[in-house]
Amino acid sequence: MGAAAVIGLVVLLGDDDPEPSQPEPTAQETEEPEPPRAPLTGEAIDDESDLDHPAVAVKVSDVEQAHPQVGVDRADIVFVEFLGVNYTRLAAVFHSDLPDEVGPVRSVRPADAPLLGPIAPAFGNTMGSEWIMDYVYGAGELDDLGTQRVSGSNAYTLNQERPQPDHVFAHPPELLGLTDFSEPPEPYFSYPAGDEASSAEQAGGSGASVQLAYGGGSPITWTYDEENGQYLREHQRGAHEMAGGERVSATNVVVIEAEAETGKIGDGGGQPVPIQDLVDSEGSFVALSGGSSVTGTWSKGGENERFELRTDDGEQLQLAPGNTWVELPRPSTGVTTG
Repeated sequence: MGAAAVIGLVVLLGDDDPEPSQPEPTAQETEEPEPPRAPLTGEAIDDESDLDHPAVAVKVSDVEQAHPQVGVDRADIVFVEFLGVNYTRLAAVFHSDLPDEVGPVRSVRPADAPLLGPIAPAFGNTMGSEWIMDYVYGAGELDDLGTQRVSGSNAYTLNQERPQPDHVFAHPPELLGLTDFSEPPEPYFSYPAGDEASSAEQAGGSGASVQLAYGGGSPITWTYDEENGQYLREHQRGAHEMAGGERVSATNVVVIEAEAETGKIGDGGGQPVPIQDLVDSEGSFVALSGGSSVTGTWSKGGENERFELRTDDGEQLQLAPGNTWVELPRPSTGVTTG
């Protein structure tokens, strides 16, 4: 056979070969990638760079004369700290949304270290006793931007129409501009993937409302509003409303029961205050979202470690994307869901 015939045979055989088959796309290749999420709400965002900055936490007075408050309704997370019988103070954390004004602003308390340490925020406050400041900033990862630390800046203003000491107001954008911190916070809670339901909705426990107390005569009630898919807060003075008339609402309510004892940490000056047992500790919780509830246990290591929240079936707690209020009553006061 001549060379030309051999070449013709090769070409002919090549023409008869089927086209090479293409591999079928895998499920991983066909699924849409998960959108980026805001670390403190779990909500989908368009551009992560929009939230490429630290969180700002502000201590807010919660006594009767401090109401109506300003800006608290726009926080990603709000911690309600037990400070004594009928006496609470808020630690409001802003990251997705920075209102121009928040307050009235009050002083640091020991619970700020374990509650805010995992977030590493710029921290607005009106300072505090020597031993409390030594403990909070020695143990917790917070940038101290208290009133005396940044005097002369525009971070705080006084509202002379408000009674002292509840007349100081903070400006989170200004605080953010003053901080030496640069990193955005890590996620504080966990959220389900895609459109999956929260742990509370999957568990289906009674969750139309929850009532708790910080002492005699100071009930707190959260009631689910089906129309808006939010829980509405009431305190001993009635509906919890802001100065502009906005109603305080939350996608998630997490009630973490924690013991508290009056004492001091360290030898610095200042009087003893209630200290919540949150470091190297554990206890019970109930979480509500979507009109349902789930119960479980919490545990926490050091000040800068976040809570480990496990439902009664041993699974990690998954909240619904949105803002969260964390109530921190003592176990002896009782928590009732309905």
